[in-house]
Amino acid sequence: MARAVPTEYNLGPMVGMNSNKYPLIAGITNPLEIQEYDQPQLKALGEEARAFLIESIGRTGGHMGAALGVVELTIALFNQFDFLRDRIAWDVGHQAHVHKLLTGRAPRFSKYGLWGGMCKFLERPESPYDHMGAGHASTSISAALGMAIARDRLQQDHHVVAVIGDGAMTGGLAYEALNAAGAMDLDLIVILNDNGMSIDENVGAFTRTLTRITSSDSYNVLRKELKRVTGRVPFGSEILKSLKHFERAVKDYASPDVAALFESLGFNYFGPMPGHDLRAIVSMLKHAKTMRGPILIHLLTVKGMGMGPEIENTFAAHAVSPKKSQPANLPPRKSWTHIYAEGMAQLMADDPEVVAITAAMLTNTGLAPLKERYPDRVIDVGIAEQNGYCSAAGMSIGGLKPFVTVYSTFTQRAFDQLIHDIGVQKLPVRIMMDRGGFVGTDGPTHHGVFDLGFLRMIPGFVLMAPKDELEMRRMMVTALEYDEGPIAMRYPRGETGAMTWVEPLQPIPIGQGELVREEPRAELLLIAVGSMVKPALQVAEELSAEGVACDVINARFVKPLDEELLLARISAVRGVITLEENVLSGGFGEGILALMARHDMHCPARLLGAPDEFVSYGSQTDQLRSAGLLPEQIKEIAVALWHDVSGKSIRSKKPA
Repeated sequence: MARAVPTEYNLGPMVGMNSNKYPLIAGITNPLEIQEYDQPQLKALGEEARAFLIESIGRTGGHMGAALGVVELTIALFNQFDFLRDRIAWDVGHQAHVHKLLTGRAPRFSKYGLWGGMCKFLERPESPYDHMGAGHASTSISAALGMAIARDRLQQDHHVVAVIGDGAMTGGLAYEALNAAGAMDLDLIVILNDNGMSIDENVGAFTRTLTRITSSDSYNVLRKELKRVTGRVPFGSEILKSLKHFERAVKDYASPDVAALFESLGFNYFGPMPGHDLRAIVSMLKHAKTMRGPILIHLLTVKGMGMGPEIENTFAAHAVSPKKSQPANLPPRKSWTHIYAEGMAQLMADDPEVVAITAAMLTNTGLAPLKERYPDRVIDVGIAEQNGYCSAAGMSIGGLKPFVTVYSTFTQRAFDQLIHDIGVQKLPVRIMMDRGGFVGTDGPTHHGVFDLGFLRMIPGFVLMAPKDELEMRRMMVTALEYDEGPIAMRYPRGETGAMTWVEPLQPIPIGQGELVREEPRAELLLIAVGSMVKPALQVAEELSAEGVACDVINARFVKPLDEELLLARISAVRGVITLEENVLSGGFGEGILALMARHDMHCPARLLGAPDEFVSYGSQTDQLRSAGLLPEQIKEIAVALWHDVSGKSIRSKKPA
């Protein structure tokens, strides 16, 4: 007889769910019901969950592969744990889609990653079942460790579980947490979801060790035979438990590296186990709950399980794009990432001392084809940005010309290296930051809206942002030729117009801005950087048609500023507007205000940029609108400023 479930577990009706197609998911009124399911029900629930994700995310686009790889694990976890009482930390968060399905959020997948919809990762306000928000990798064990410490300090008795992928295990934070957890001998269950993939194929000695272990026939045959024999005799389960020392000897014989690694850190290690065998996972979790001390369960899974063998465990399994029609007769466009990759190909062909470094982002930064062409000069350090930047410092000392290529949001993870290892030593490390600015549906954990501030504050850094394809390629040449210290370039997500030019490209003099629009007797000055130059020009053109003359400066350099150009143009106008796709605190606009203050210039100014909050997931247009950075919003601010400084109103357009 099923036990009564407390009312706080009730999820409410699954409004909008297709109960005929997905009856088990639609029928979950509370997650505790899953604890009463038998094996056929659990298996059927897994089949529904996998089909639901393939259909739903296939329609909206987004991360899919990681969640499909942990369908059985997630169902087994909910079968054995009560996650309103117990705690779970999912690494990154896009592993947790089935977790969301089982906690009442199936209808919200129709607005997956959309403004006002459901987060693609995890965030605590979304559900009481989401104990730790996560968008970056390698955090789960550390977060779970903290939860376990709090539990013991407050004399509570719930379980704490961390689920981490083998890709995230290339990050140093995971090992710091393992080291601390083992030393403290806390009750903690860590589940290693091993599929050999993060976004690209995993790299590093740890990955090679896992691959060697998980392909070990000797280990798997011996373990399987041990279970077969004990399963055929009376009291076989008790015999199996009593033979745990023998089983450890089997592990040490067949997979000594991984057993020794985790057990030397103080963990009881179990595995590797088949990660899609629901019965085995349920049995293992049931056993783990009775044990004391830190436990690591090693599961072998397939990323994208169910998408088809041609897709599973490939880059394509990580995420899918939404289905959408492309308008005809558009002018040629390129992604900023593609432009960067073309530029790096040219630099590496011309200069054998150029090396490229990335952190588990070969494909998404455009470097994968270059890795094939220059296997020893394109270095993937795994999810280990600190190591990437510090080793780049060492490469620079050794005479190479390193280009570190990561997303802006992941550059944050190596802030100390930027100061201590690169900045203080004035080393010519080239820092190339993709996804500068708002990034769309990945949301607040992935927005690159802090780099202009945290790099601008470091002494000796040069910081650039291009307005178009040609300027980006010239800035890459500038970075290559600059050897007086660190130099960085940030570029946005998305596309820009394709251009042609005459080689060779000339570097841009350090700190030289560009007056891209000049009008006689201009009254307003728009000073824009990077992605905001184009909307600034659009606004200036519209205002000119309505009788307000505006100059536009493309700053190009956030640091150092072109003081001569800026001071001359600011002194000639009645109002200034700065535009940046970055937080205002410590950013480009504040740099302009500081310049004006140093020269005792008193000119009304408006600073436009990201608001002082973490902007939600949604489209980039939604996010720009929330920041007041769409052209019509910029124009409204400019009109108000012009009215304030002139006392005049915009004259109405004559009807056509």
